[in-house]
Amino acid sequence: MMPQRAANQVLAVGSAEELAEKILYQHELFGHTRFMGQFDMGNQPPARVEKAIDLLANKVAPIVRNALRK
Repeated sequence: MMPQRAANQVLAVGSAEELAEKILYQHELFGHTRFMGQFDMGNQPPARVEKAIDLLANKVAPIVRNALRK
């Protein structure tokens, strides 16, 4: 595992499950109700950025929402 993927690190990188875990970890610490992320558009092909946004909306967000409902 890359160190940046750990829940206690600031970068939002990793699998959908790892990112959801990180958001939930930070929610435990700070009680935040919103996640604001930034996408690096510089050298990324538009299709890759679109895929990242799609994964965030359709994989990560549902995991986080389901976990917070419990």
